Amino acid sequence: MLAVTVTHLELVPAGWTRRGVAPAIEIDIVCEPKPTASFYLRLYDRVGRPWLWYERRLYGHDELEAMLSRPGHEVHVARHEGGLVGYFELYENEIVFFGLTPGFIGRRVGPWLLDRAIERAFARGSSRLILNTNTVDHPRALDTYRKAGFRIVRREERELQDPRVLWPDIYRWPPK
Repeated sequence: MLAVTVTHLELVPAGWTRRGVAPAIEIDIVCEPKPTASFYLRLYDRVGRPWLWYERRLYGHDELEAMLSRPGHEVHVARHEGGLVGYFELYENEIVFFGLTPGFIGRRVGPWLLDRAIERAFARGSSRLILNTNTVDHPRALDTYRKAGFRIVRREERELQDPRVLWPDIYRWPPK
Protein backbone atom coordinates (compact mmCIF):
# COMPACT_ATOMS: atom_id res chain seq x y z
CA MET A 1 0.00 0.00 0.00
CA LEU A 2 1.02 3.58 -0.58
CA ALA A 3 0.31 6.22 2.07
CA VAL A 4 -0.73 9.54 0.50
CA THR A 5 -2.20 12.81 1.61
CA VAL A 6 -5.02 13.92 -0.68
CA THR A 7 -5.66 17.66 -0.78
CA HIS A 8 -9.10 18.80 -1.96
CA LEU A 9 -9.30 22.30 -3.41
CA GLU A 10 -11.91 24.63 -4.81
CA LEU A 11 -11.95 27.81 -6.86
CA VAL A 12 -14.66 30.42 -7.42
CA PRO A 13 -14.45 32.85 -10.35
CA ALA A 14 -13.64 35.85 -8.11
CA GLY A 15 -10.67 33.94 -6.65
CA TRP A 16 -9.08 33.01 -9.97
CA THR A 17 -5.67 34.51 -10.67
CA ARG A 18 -4.72 34.07 -14.31
CA ARG A 19 -1.06 33.19 -14.26
CA GLY A 20 -0.34 31.54 -17.53
CA VAL A 21 1.72 33.53 -19.97
CA ALA A 22 1.43 32.11 -23.47
CA PRO A 23 4.28 29.64 -23.98
CA ALA A 24 7.08 30.38 -26.43
CA ILE A 25 5.87 27.47 -28.55
CA GLU A 26 2.57 27.05 -30.35
CA ILE A 27 0.25 24.68 -28.53
CA ASP A 28 -3.09 23.58 -29.92
CA ILE A 29 -5.84 22.41 -27.59
CA VAL A 30 -8.59 20.21 -29.00
CA CYS A 31 -11.65 18.88 -27.23
CA GLU A 32 -11.92 15.22 -28.18
CA PRO A 33 -15.65 14.78 -28.89
CA LYS A 34 -15.77 10.99 -28.46
CA PRO A 35 -12.54 9.65 -26.97
CA THR A 36 -12.27 5.88 -27.06
CA ALA A 37 -11.09 3.97 -24.03
CA SER A 38 -7.79 3.04 -25.70
CA PHE A 39 -7.12 6.65 -26.79
CA TYR A 40 -7.92 7.90 -23.30
CA LEU A 41 -5.73 5.32 -21.56
CA ARG A 42 -2.77 6.32 -23.77
CA LEU A 43 -3.22 9.96 -22.67
CA TYR A 44 -3.66 8.96 -19.05
CA ASP A 45 -0.56 6.79 -19.16
CA ARG A 46 1.70 9.28 -20.95
CA VAL A 47 0.82 12.04 -18.49
CA GLY A 48 0.18 10.10 -15.29
CA ARG A 49 2.60 7.20 -15.19
CA PRO A 50 5.46 9.21 -13.61
CA TRP A 51 3.06 10.20 -10.82
CA LEU A 52 1.71 6.69 -10.32
CA TRP A 53 -1.76 7.38 -11.73
CA TYR A 54 -3.41 4.00 -12.03
CA GLU A 55 -7.07 4.18 -11.02
CA ARG A 56 -8.40 4.36 -14.57
CA ARG A 57 -6.48 1.18 -15.43
CA LEU A 58 -8.84 -0.64 -13.07
CA TYR A 59 -11.89 0.16 -15.21
CA GLY A 60 -13.12 -2.40 -17.71
CA HIS A 61 -13.26 -1.27 -21.35
CA ASP A 62 -17.07 -0.86 -21.39
CA GLU A 63 -17.11 0.89 -18.01
CA LEU A 64 -14.44 3.36 -19.18
CA GLU A 65 -16.25 4.00 -22.48
CA ALA A 66 -19.47 4.72 -20.56
CA MET A 67 -17.67 7.13 -18.24
CA LEU A 68 -16.08 8.96 -21.18
CA SER A 69 -19.42 9.37 -22.94
CA ARG A 70 -21.35 10.81 -19.96
CA PRO A 71 -23.02 14.17 -20.61
CA GLY A 72 -20.83 16.93 -19.23
CA HIS A 73 -17.60 14.95 -19.59
CA GLU A 74 -14.85 16.53 -21.69
CA VAL A 75 -11.27 15.60 -22.55
CA HIS A 76 -9.10 18.43 -23.94
CA VAL A 77 -5.77 17.45 -25.46
CA ALA A 78 -2.84 19.86 -25.88
CA ARG A 79 -0.31 19.22 -28.64
CA HIS A 80 2.79 20.89 -30.03
CA GLU A 81 3.69 19.99 -33.62
CA GLY A 82 1.51 16.89 -33.28
CA GLY A 83 3.23 15.65 -30.12
CA LEU A 84 1.33 15.30 -26.86
CA VAL A 85 1.92 18.16 -24.43
CA GLY A 86 -0.75 17.19 -21.88
CA TYR A 87 -4.46 17.14 -21.26
CA PHE A 88 -7.21 18.15 -18.92
CA GLU A 89 -10.42 16.35 -18.17
CA LEU A 90 -13.60 18.02 -16.96
CA TYR A 91 -16.77 16.55 -15.53
CA GLU A 92 -19.52 18.72 -14.14
CA ASN A 93 -17.73 21.20 -11.82
CA GLU A 94 -14.51 19.20 -11.46
CA ILE A 95 -11.12 19.26 -13.10
CA VAL A 96 -10.83 15.49 -12.91
CA PHE A 97 -7.31 15.13 -14.33
CA PHE A 98 -4.77 17.69 -15.41
CA GLY A 99 -1.17 17.19 -16.39
CA LEU A 100 1.70 17.45 -18.81
CA THR A 101 3.99 14.91 -20.40
CA PRO A 102 7.46 14.95 -18.79
CA GLY A 103 9.10 16.80 -21.70
CA PHE A 104 6.91 19.87 -21.13
CA ILE A 105 7.22 20.10 -17.36
CA GLY A 106 9.25 23.09 -16.23
CA ARG A 107 8.68 25.05 -19.45
CA ARG A 108 5.91 27.34 -18.04
CA VAL A 109 3.25 25.41 -19.96
CA GLY A 110 1.45 24.14 -16.84
CA PRO A 111 0.06 27.46 -15.54
CA TRP A 112 -1.01 28.43 -19.07
CA LEU A 113 -2.78 25.10 -19.66
CA LEU A 114 -4.38 25.27 -16.21
CA ASP A 115 -5.78 28.69 -17.15
CA ARG A 116 -7.31 27.12 -20.27
CA ALA A 117 -8.89 24.36 -18.15
CA ILE A 118 -10.30 26.86 -15.65
CA GLU A 119 -11.52 29.12 -18.45
CA ARG A 120 -13.33 26.23 -20.14
CA ALA A 121 -14.83 24.97 -16.88
CA PHE A 122 -16.23 28.38 -15.99
CA ALA A 123 -17.48 28.89 -19.56
CA ARG A 124 -19.51 25.69 -19.12
CA GLY A 125 -21.39 27.41 -16.32
CA SER A 126 -19.63 26.17 -13.20
CA SER A 127 -19.94 28.55 -10.26
CA ARG A 128 -17.07 26.82 -8.47
CA LEU A 129 -14.48 24.29 -9.49
CA ILE A 130 -13.09 21.44 -7.48
CA LEU A 131 -10.01 19.31 -7.92
CA ASN A 132 -7.67 17.26 -5.83
CA THR A 133 -4.01 16.41 -5.80
CA ASN A 134 -1.93 14.14 -3.64
CA THR A 135 1.58 13.70 -2.34
CA VAL A 136 2.72 11.46 -5.20
CA ASP A 137 1.66 13.99 -7.87
CA HIS A 138 4.24 16.40 -9.23
CA PRO A 139 5.88 18.22 -6.30
CA ARG A 140 4.77 21.62 -7.65
CA ALA A 141 1.16 20.62 -8.43
CA LEU A 142 -0.36 21.89 -5.20
CA ASP A 143 1.58 25.16 -5.40
CA THR A 144 0.47 25.67 -9.03
CA TYR A 145 -3.18 25.21 -8.08
CA ARG A 146 -2.89 27.52 -5.07
CA LYS A 147 -1.23 30.26 -7.13
CA ALA A 148 -4.16 30.07 -9.57
CA GLY A 149 -6.50 30.83 -6.67
CA PHE A 150 -7.63 27.38 -5.57
CA ARG A 151 -8.06 27.16 -1.83
CA ILE A 152 -7.68 24.06 0.27
CA VAL A 153 -10.98 22.84 1.65
CA ARG A 154 -9.75 19.65 3.31
CA ARG A 155 -7.01 17.06 3.49
CA GLU A 156 -7.26 13.37 4.09
CA GLU A 157 -4.83 10.53 4.60
CA ARG A 158 -5.38 7.46 2.42
CA GLU A 159 -3.71 4.22 1.59
CA LEU A 160 -3.81 3.39 -2.09
CA GLN A 161 -2.69 0.33 -3.94
CA ASP A 162 0.87 0.81 -5.08
CA PRO A 163 0.91 0.41 -8.88
CA ARG A 164 4.61 -0.48 -8.74
CA VAL A 165 3.48 -3.70 -7.06
CA LEU A 166 0.43 -4.24 -9.31
CA TRP A 167 2.34 -3.54 -12.56
CA PRO A 168 6.09 -3.63 -11.80
CA ASP A 169 7.04 -3.72 -15.48
CA ILE A 170 5.06 -0.54 -16.22
CA TYR A 171 5.67 1.70 -13.21
CA ARG A 172 9.19 2.74 -12.41
CA TRP A 173 10.01 5.06 -9.53
CA PRO A 174 11.16 7.73 -9.14
CA PRO A 175 10.04 9.38 -12.38
CA LYS A 176 12.75 10.50 -14.76
